[in-house]
Amino acid sequence: MRKIVLLAAVLVGALLPAVEAQAAQAATVVSPKRPLNVRAGAAVWTAPLRTLPHGSPVTIVCQVRGQLINQGSVRVTDRWDRLSDGSYVSDAWIGRPQQAPPPCDTAPAAAAPAAGAAAGTTTGTVASGSIPLKARTGPAHGARLISALPDGTPLTLVCQVRGENIAGLVRTTPMWNRLPSGTYVSDAYVRRGATPPACPAAAPPAAPVTAAPGEQWVSPLPGFSARPGFRTARNPNHIGVDIMAFTGTPIRAASAGTVVEVVCNIEAGQSCDRPGSASVRGCGWYVKLQHPGGMSTLYCHMVRRAVVEPGQKVAAGQIIGYVGSSGNSSAPHLHYEVHVNAPPTGPHNAIDPLPFMRTHGAPIG
Repeated sequence: MRKIVLLAAVLVGALLPAVEAQAAQAATVVSPKRPLNVRAGAAVWTAPLRTLPHGSPVTIVCQVRGQLINQGSVRVTDRWDRLSDGSYVSDAWIGRPQQAPPPCDTAPAAAAPAAGAAAGTTTGTVASGSIPLKARTGPAHGARLISALPDGTPLTLVCQVRGENIAGLVRTTPMWNRLPSGTYVSDAYVRRGATPPACPAAAPPAAPVTAAPGEQWVSPLPGFSARPGFRTARNPNHIGVDIMAFTGTPIRAASAGTVVEVVCNIEAGQSCDRPGSASVRGCGWYVKLQHPGGMSTLYCHMVRRAVVEPGQKVAAGQIIGYVGSSGNSSAPHLHYEVHVNAPPTGPHNAIDPLPFMRTHGAPIG
């Protein structure tokens, strides 16, 4: 009898790895127009690690909640799949069995460090009581919410930046911790030992940013002027400029390029097809264009879905949509952004559109 028990134990031990392997789910990339980006975290602004062509097999370990993707070829979802190497792909572009992968035990902070992250990291623990700690795209309450981390969640703190002052359960501080996914949590709700190092400041361009040779730039709203508003003291997370105009005014591509995103960016429960308000989060209907030389432009608050589609080539001055007030907007206007060294686009590579457009012969303010 004892021999039988020992033999059974040996067999069970040998089968455990196979059982664990079965928990991972085989799937396929469904992205026929362009390769799927594999990223360090569950959002398009986290560092791209590689790309996977249409039809590539992937192994999904688990899922996390992240940025909502509504232009996927398979589904509209805010779920991102963690692959076996710790990287992430949006589930919107994944063909898999109907049964969803299990949720990951940890938040997206377990992803690989974003580009530019400090080599040394500090560990900590969420200390937020009964209310989960919010992980956001920037160091302020107004930055977009990406995930909520329950009390007791272990954290890897890459570095710290100064942001909105928060009175929390652990301390009152303006410091925010950057996680490996590129998101931020207030240090006011983090119990830790050592203080994380300061995040490296984004280096300003040594010389004026120049476009690709022969590239033409035009005002996205000819006849209307933008008011200065790029990263003001009042709103350091405002990474574009606002051009006031009438509802329905045509919005034009600032330069020739390719449409990479046509998205309704808005908080759950709201609609991009009706006027927004100052209390609604998101930039409503928007278009992102990719231009030669690593330049990207972004156009927010359109009145309805754009008249262009992802993958479409556009010329400088071509109409791409119409002015509206969708999303976080209290009056009809265009929120216009310019990014360098893209993709990806995010606060780290946004530049002030006003001097850039003046330098390139298309002043808007």
